[in-house]
Amino acid sequence: MPVQIVDIRQESAPALGDIRALEAGSWIYIFPNAKDRKDWPRYSAAIAHAVSRGASASWMGEHA
Repeated sequence: MPVQIVDIRQESAPALGDIRALEAGSWIYIFPNAKDRKDWPRYSAAIAHAVSRGASASWMGEHA
């Protein structure tokens, strides 16, 4: 999969497999309301997997 930029929000997000497949140089932007997704634990695990493959993740806005 080529380098990509994706975002995760409550109302929309890429497929979990697409996130897991992200490679080094890819960016994942996580918006504050992403934590309100019912499937947030699964997305959080997919983000961790992508980061272990070299992708970067960044929280956008207020996330406390």
